[in-house]
Amino acid sequence: MTYVTEAHLALIDKPAPVQTAAAPLTEEELRRFTQAVMESDPVHWDADAARTRGFDGVVAPPLFPPYAARRPAGTPDELDRLREDPDWDAAPVESGVNGLPPLDIPLRRMLNGGVEARFYRLARVGEVISLQSRYVEITEREGRSGPMVFVTLQTEYRNQHGDLLVTVRQTMIRR
Repeated sequence: MTYVTEAHLALIDKPAPVQTAAAPLTEEELRRFTQAVMESDPVHWDADAARTRGFDGVVAPPLFPPYAARRPAGTPDELDRLREDPDWDAAPVESGVNGLPPLDIPLRRMLNGGVEARFYRLARVGEVISLQSRYVEITEREGRSGPMVFVTLQTEYRNQHGDLLVTVRQTMIRR
């Protein structure tokens, strides 16, 4: 049986709509994020330390942009579905990722096939971060335990001026 269809392949390289953070990055948001991830570099909260290291001011850690585009306050939380369906696993390919159309693939098990990130510039306080994703590869192969579909997507994170901050590629394996 073939799981990857022409309809799936037609989605490759078609960008999803741009999604933009609801508000600019603030020092308070950055303080909370750096505490949550236990980041100890003072360039993320001390403007003098940041300037000493050549930055214009406080900068975000390299992996902050993927967390910038959270849902705005007052909007529905997708995880509320767990109240009605405690077995729901929030599989991202099922519902689409970052605005991409969902892939109707009847393989229910999901594995992380890897993530890679390329960093171009650190986000700064006051910047508004946007993301745009696209499927870059959808392939199928037979493994020892049966069929597998590999879905690779790429997401670019930019500031309001279009400056590229981070590119993240992730592969999900459906089995």
